[in-house]
Amino acid sequence: MLKKLFVFSICLATIGWAATKPDFSGNYGAQQKKSDKAITASLHVVQTESAVEVTRIYGDRSVTNRFPLDGSEGDYTTETGVRGKCRAQLKNDTLVLESLVASRPTANAPSIRFDTIEEWRLSADTKTLTIKTEIKSPDMPAEVLAAAFPNNPRTEKYQRADAR
Repeated sequence: MLKKLFVFSICLATIGWAATKPDFSGNYGAQQKKSDKAITASLHVVQTESAVEVTRIYGDRSVTNRFPLDGSEGDYTTETGVRGKCRAQLKNDTLVLESLVASRPTANAPSIRFDTIEEWRLSADTKTLTIKTEIKSPDMPAEVLAAAFPNNPRTEKYQRADAR
């Protein structure tokens, strides 16, 4: 009987640990090289049960997007003002943010769709946020996409700026 109780308590503890979802809420500053202009200077993240709200701060301007966690799509705006759709998903310890936008390179050109997928991971001590970003486009040949985005996919690291 004691053995069964021990196994049962271990199972309950394991289920409780597995159900714990990472919380990405916080303020983060970029760990960047001086030559890297593409990285966001800082992030402000608010995570709730239903969504992840991400504010990307670029110098004196910022853009805020709300990524729903329930499978639905939210409205998305790039730092250049292009509008699209977005969503989020928690996969174990990884937060996946996806945005889909379509833009025209020139007024007479057809729209080109861009699907940006970010995989967010926190370090064990929750002080470092690593974001792997990949841009895909079903409307561009692979070699053109590679020329347009030479560091694709890319990985960026952010340091937590607030105490946890």
